[in-house]
Amino acid sequence: MSDDPSKTATDDPKTELAKRPSSRRKRQRMKDRDSTFWKVLNAALELDFRKGNLKWTMSELSRKSGITRSLIYYHFGRSKSAILSEAINVIGEEIIATGPDRVALWRDGKWAETVKLSREVAMQAPHLCNFYLLHRDRPTEIGQAIRVLESAYLKKLQKLFPELPAAGIKALFAFFFGICFAPHVDDETVTVAIQSLRKLTHR
Repeated sequence: MSDDPSKTATDDPKTELAKRPSSRRKRQRMKDRDSTFWKVLNAALELDFRKGNLKWTMSELSRKSGITRSLIYYHFGRSKSAILSEAINVIGEEIIATGPDRVALWRDGKWAETVKLSREVAMQAPHLCNFYLLHRDRPTEIGQAIRVLESAYLKKLQKLFPELPAAGIKALFAFFFGICFAPHVDDETVTVAIQSLRKLTHR
């Protein structure tokens, strides 16, 4: 593959996003994500933020992550867009957390538990929040994918808190988004925050 930082046929975001995994494979995918995966993903997100969308090379990614190109190809294939697509998968599976197991935690009132799981992933991927905010409003496939996930999150909150008005649902979204990505927040702080939310929502 050419190391030209310009977009190639294999870096078509629309093609890569269409390849996102089915729900059956999502749990296994998270189990398979090791330290190499996170090093490469974080390095790619940082490069994308600093140099521009896909305006970086696999050689730069290898140097930044400390992972050989052959190992990067093993985990992600040869497409830069495929790596960014993995960031979308992580947001959907672990931050927005619309999978059945995580929805069950919400439904059972285990809010602190699911928030802590999301925070664990956010700590594994410290550049994920930048990626989300950078692309969220862009008229691109990545931006659209993020907005679709955000809409799914709002719908989940509407089902869980049907008594709240639209503004209240948006406030909850802001609360949970913030607590997922806020720095220097330990498990005790999460528990206290959730207890306060329970009082406000009478849950």
